Amino acid sequence: MKIDRILVVYDPTSDSQNALDRAAIIATNEGSSIHLYACIHKDTAPAGTDNQQQAVEAQQDILQQAAAPLIEQGIAVSTEVDWAEDWYQAIIEATARNGVGAVLKSSHPHSKGERRLKRTSDWTLIRECECPVLLVKTPAGKEPRKVLAAIDIGSDKENYGELNKTILSFCQRYIGNEEADIYFLNAHKDLASRPDRGTLIRTCGVEGDKVLIEMENPDKAILKHARELGVNLVVIGNSARSGLSALVKSNTAEKVLDQLECDLLALT
Repeated sequence: MKIDRILVVYDPTSDSQNALDRAAIIATNEGSSIHLYACIHKDTAPAGTDNQQQAVEAQQDILQQAAAPLIEQGIAVSTEVDWAEDWYQAIIEATARNGVGAVLKSSHPHSKGERRLKRTSDWTLIRECECPVLLVKTPAGKEPRKVLAAIDIGSDKENYGELNKTILSFCQRYIGNEEADIYFLNAHKDLASRPDRGTLIRTCGVEGDKVLIEMENPDKAILKHARELGVNLVVIGNSARSGLSALVKSNTAEKVLDQLECDLLALT
């Protein structure tokens, strides 16, 4: 799975832009272009601006300054600024409008109450974005990436077979790469749904000690092994959804996001 164009959500309220730093590494390695996007409103407009037009122009200048070092490195970067109060939905619309292959956004911890009682940008992206979403929690570094990928080869859930293929395709590009150490986790609910270990190892294409099987809820198994292994990226399959289905039941990505200390990639 190669991503040609990445949308990076610029945070106008922060001096650090971890998502942009991570995107620069990906773009350098993969030859991707970056679309640097910011959505502002009166509460997040740059200081010293008196009206919407001034604010948008000032924010555009800020984005161009942030993009300049990347352009000097040979990365193709475009910029866009929107003015909208509902900036969560504006990101979703910008993603579709720009035909990007993935969205990168910095993520900050929220309590369970904040997530459930108040709509947040992270959950909006996980629930509604129809392309992969990387929620970045850690500064970009040059350390080897240790990855935990959650799959379920015995799942009877609709569309999970395709999600498994997507996860495996993503991970198998990096198996054998010195800069990535990849583990696969298959959590199952009971003995009847336990996967065959040999089949799982052959499916994943890694050594046996890189394949983990756990009879546990997926979210609990992911959190346990992510901490034990000290991974800096968790990869999860995600079916984009909205409306009542999103409100009634949280998906695995939502359940683990705030408890993980590493980046989370939700693949569709």
